[in-house]
Amino acid sequence: MIPSHRWPAQSICNKIESVPAGEICATVWPTRSLHTRERWFDELYLWTDGFEATPIQWSRIQLLGLHRGLGMLAREECDQVGVTLSFGTVQKYDERIDAALRAHALVVHRLAVILRGSVEMVRSSYRIRAFVEYLRAQQIPVGLRVTSPRLAMELSAFALVQPDFAKILAPTSSLGEPWDNLALEARVAGVSEQWLIVAGLRTQEQVERATQAGIGFGQGNAIRPAQRPFSALASADNSGAAREVRELVGARPVSASI
Repeated sequence: MIPSHRWPAQSICNKIESVPAGEICATVWPTRSLHTRERWFDELYLWTDGFEATPIQWSRIQLLGLHRGLGMLAREECDQVGVTLSFGTVQKYDERIDAALRAHALVVHRLAVILRGSVEMVRSSYRIRAFVEYLRAQQIPVGLRVTSPRLAMELSAFALVQPDFAKILAPTSSLGEPWDNLALEARVAGVSEQWLIVAGLRTQEQVERATQAGIGFGQGNAIRPAQRPFSALASADNSGAAREVRELVGARPVSASI
């Protein structure tokens, strides 16, 4: 079982939303070099358990991840943290994101932001590009999370973000060709395979295939198991944690009668 920290799902709901019976979960996946002993950033990964979040709820969850990641840096719980923000979250909550970064100005250079989303759903590509340049001006590396089975299927997103690195799930095949194709597609998209992160590495054979293909970094149990985040919150009770989450993401308390 993946070690995780959990909050009640109602902590991200506002007054007019129904209360989902579930939890928001968070864990940390170390990102390590496949060629050296280097440990890059610890990715703060969030997901839902027991309910399906709406797009606006996902944006609030990502804001929570940003705040928590910055908090981990401020408390010196890790050297570098990676967090995910979708294009929709950037477009809707850019002012809150900016406020969070400004409040942690002394540690933002140790943050890595992984963008994700469909380019077809972007209302203003200019705002996304401006956000990327804003992050780079603060020395924050910008990555792209590829959710399609093949990296080449998201070339439009690469063209929009022009990322410093990219992250994709490990191929399911144990043959060498899919791994070589992955490295080739990364170069075509404008990202060196040395700055490609392959997630979900479960076996040593997968690690060897990725290494042979020249892929730079990996995540997964074959690299290093996930670890529990937020040591400072380990003793927090659910009601206190839920109240704190609402304050961070701007959601109003829900009524018990909903």
